[in-house]
Amino acid sequence: MASKTAYYVQLAEDTRHQITGSMDGWKGFLTTAARNYKYTYPEQLMIYAQRPEATACAEYDFWNQTMHRFVRRGSKGIGLIDLSGDRPTIRYVFDVSDTGTWTNSRPVNLWEMRDEYNAAVTRALASAFSLKSLAAVRFGDSLDATAACLATAYWDEHKEQVLDIVDDSFLYGYDELNVKVAFQRAVTDSVRYMLYWCKASAGRLIIS
Repeated sequence: MASKTAYYVQLAEDTRHQITGSMDGWKGFLTTAARNYKYTYPEQLMIYAQRPEATACAEYDFWNQTMHRFVRRGSKGIGLIDLSGDRPTIRYVFDVSDTGTWTNSRPVNLWEMRDEYNAAVTRALASAFSLKSLAAVRFGDSLDATAACLATAYWDEHKEQVLDIVDDSFLYGYDELNVKVAFQRAVTDSVRYMLYWCKASAGRLIIS
């Protein structure tokens, strides 16, 4: 078990370097993360490393007991690193494509982001992020403003953690203001990419 855990830890480290080493790698990761938005970054990283095309992932018992679907024989689970205990352990999730249905299976819901929803989504974003000025703007502008708001909020909450790790990045030697500007720009662009990817995708699988 220790060797298996070490394998997944190394896979996570190798994938982290791969996705941050090129724009294409980072965009590929963001696409997978946008589909699997309920998972944490370390979990999204592992999903991308093993099944970048995954659309809706859940543990075996969830598929079996909640969705009344079966995981097909021979399906390989996606190993996720669980850091909640004293030592790292591995838990497995399966993509919806690994499952089949019985007569009592629950459907996996499809949703679509259509143009006629733009106004309602814009109002919802304005309410959720206290951006009253969004009420009358274009839908694209509302996505941009939301991305910037999320980037600012993350910086405000995690500034010290970000500053602690800049020594190992291209930001080494920057003062705090320039680290903030570069960090918020990178986060804003990443969030915008995920939001616009969601808008461009006609329909995607999610589990409620």
